[in-house]
Amino acid sequence: MSVSSGAANIFRMILKPDESKPLAALQWDIIYPSGLLRIEPAGILAGPAAEAAGKSITCAQKSSNADPVRLTCILAGGVQPIAAGVLAIVRFDAEPKAPKGVITVWLKRVLGVSPSVEALPIADVTAKVTIR
Repeated sequence: MSVSSGAANIFRMILKPDESKPLAALQWDIIYPSGLLRIEPAGILAGPAAEAAGKSITCAQKSSNADPVRLTCILAGGVQPIAAGVLAIVRFDAEPKAPKGVITVWLKRVLGVSPSVEALPIADVTAKVTIR
């Protein structure tokens, strides 16, 4: 994904669940370098797949002065499984003084919960954002 400094953009988190292990809730951390991107917790919204399953999302920043920035999100609500599709929509801004180049955004400590409340660890994911 390419963005311009000072521009607002979104990325979509897409869920491709293992049908043998349905997910009813998820928790994850979004981690990115400070001073390059800005993601506000209120700018992270439940996507259509999550909404169809009756889920809502809550995110909070772990520490206001940390580098890298770490946002923790919880997507939950009832025990209905979440179908494949857009799980969350994340709005972000490239900081006005961010240099051109590639930035890595990590999704770490991803943990799913089954409808029977079984913990289901999920592998970390990375995404690249290019500031132009």
